[in-house]
Parts: sequence; C-alpha cells; structure tokens
Amino acid sequence: MDASLYQPLFLTIVSVLCIAVGSSYIISSDNSLQEEGNYSIVIPLILSVAFIFFLGYRPISGQFVDTVAYALEYTNKDIDSVSMDWNSEWIWQWLLYGCKSINLGVSDFLTVIEAGYILTALFAIKQFMPSNPMLGMLFVWSSLMYFTFGVNGIRNGLACHIVLLALAFLLNSKYIIGGILCLISFGIHRSTILPIATMLTGLFLIKNIKIAIYCWLCAIPISLILGKDITIFLSSLGFDNRMSSYTDITNDMSEFSKTGFRWDFLMYSSIPVLTAWYVCVKHEIIDNWYNVICITYCLSNAFWILVIRSSFSNRFAYLSWFLYPIVIAYPLINMPIWNDQDKKIGYTLLAYCGFTIFMQVAYW
Repeated sequence: MDASLYQPLFLTIVSVLCIAVGSSYIISSDNSLQEEGNYSIVIPLILSVAFIFFLGYRPISGQFVDTVAYALEYTNKDIDSVSMDWNSEWIWQWLLYGCKSINLGVSDFLTVIEAGYILTALFAIKQFMPSNPMLGMLFVWSSLMYFTFGVNGIRNGLACHIVLLALAFLLNSKYIIGGILCLISFGIHRSTILPIATMLTGLFLIKNIKIAIYCWLCAIPISLILGKDITIFLSSLGFDNRMSSYTDITNDMSEFSKTGFRWDFLMYSSIPVLTAWYVCVKHEIIDNWYNVICITYCLSNAFWILVIRSSFSNRFAYLSWFLYPIVIAYPLINMPIWNDQDKKIGYTLLAYCGFTIFMQVAYW
C-alpha cells in the first residue's frame, strides 16, 4: 500500500470505532459504563495487535520522516560497537543489538518498536481504567500525536509510553518494577527525565493540584518575557546533543515546524489543565491517582512552555502530551461527575476524535 494512505486509513478506522462507541454511549439509557466485565480487554488487545502489524510493516518511506533515519541506523549498526555506556542511551543500543543479533529485518525491528509503543499504552490503560480499557484506548488512538509518534518520533513515543506504564505501577505502589521501567525509558530516550522527575514530584512532593496549575499558569508570562533567553541557555549547556539541536531557535525548521511562541499549541495544551481544574478544584473530587497524573502533566507541560520557541517544539510538548488522553478520559470513566455521564462520554469522545481529524485534514 502507498505510504501516503497509512495515516488516512488509520484515522478512518479509529474514527469509525469512535463513532460507533461514542454513539452507543449517547443513546444509552442505563449505566453501561461500569459493566463492561472482565473480558473488556479482548477487543482492544486484538485491535492493538492489528495496529502493531499494520504500522510496523509500513514502507520505509520519507512519508514517515524519521522512519528512514531509524531504518538506516539499524541497517548500518555494527553490533560489535554496542557497549554499556551510561553517557548514551544504552538501552536503545542494546535493543538494536538484540534485534540484529537474531537477524531481524528492518521491518521486523520497526514492528518490535511498534509493539512496545502500543502494548505499553494498552497495559497502562488497563490499570488506569480497568472497567473500560476499550474506551480508554479509543482516546489514546484518536489523540492528535498518536500516529505521528508511532511512525515518526518512534523512540520518543516508545520511551514516553514506557513512562506511562511505569506511572501505573508506581501508583499501585509497585515501586521496583516502576523504577525499572523508568530506567528503561531513560535508557531509550534521555528526554524522559522530565516526565519521570515531574511524576516523582507528584508522587512524593506536591500533593495539591492547585500548585501545579499555578506553575503552569506562571510559565506563560515567564516564557513571554524570558523564553528566548531560557531556550538559548538550555541550548548552551551542551549536556545532550539532541537537546542542543531541539532548542536551537536558529535552526531552519521550514520543513518540519514553526518556531516562536506557539499560541496554537498552548491552547491545545490548556484543555487537560482546564479538565484538571474542573474535576479537582471546581468539583473537589479527590482521587490520588488522578491527582498525580494531572500534576505530572501540568509540570511537564509548563517546562515545554518555557522552551516553546524551540525547534522541534512538538517533541518537547509530547513529553506531556502522551498523558493528554489519560487526563481527559480518566475522570470520565472513573469518577461520578454528571448524572448523565454516559452521554457526556459519548459527546467528548466524538469531539476528541473530531478535533484530531480536523487538525490532520487542515495540515495535510
């Protein structure tokens, strides 16, 4: 199949699923939300496996941008050069080594990455929303950046979804496996130190969501006044070549992304913050898990706001945006907010998916 058809087909499949499920909630007259049963993981698991092979065996095409670079890296990788270097992303290097040592082809390697990207999200959703993982995964699949980080920034996407799974284990007080997953994520993409740090802050330091919301709000005027200086300072630190590249505001990004203060990205990022305020502050609903999720999102996104002028700004944003569907879906599925909650869920899912379709069509 032609590479240009992959995203439209993926979005069409997800849209049909969202319309079918969303409509069923809108016309629902009973409390079906909490009655999915123990087998509700089967359908999202089957769909996840199908998406793994569909996206994993995509063409090695410039249509998927970084896919070509990762394919070349894998093809040219000398397995004798792999070492346990703590100054590099050594888990990623060992993943390349493991796949090459058993003679996996490029497409097989990309499918392994896709499996990690999709299944870690599924297992995390099963823990966050055990009563309805199908609905939770629909919010994940229909997220604005889900497809992009499944076929383009695949290492960033994989690492962030491992952090998501780590968060689920840490919230379950399974600190050893949660810590191991954080280490694996950091060893795949060092940028995940940001969500890991903010996640630990939410777990052990900041308990009041209002503080995180205030930090997010304060980041906006600080970025407007000092954002360029902050970006230049981070670029000058030189502790990570990728960080220096991403924060280089002079980089020619005409083929990738605009620079400057991204009001459009900021408006998009504000929706989970408003959701957190509406649920936790306005309605005063207390849920320790949701509290940590929202604090992690707000603090991570606040850092992105400070460096919003950077090249590859969307990749910094994804360090919080991977939590976007969780912040939106968690209270809808797990918290009693409205009397007619089923209908609100249906309308929200349709609006959420519809926005993604609109944005993709607008930028195609």
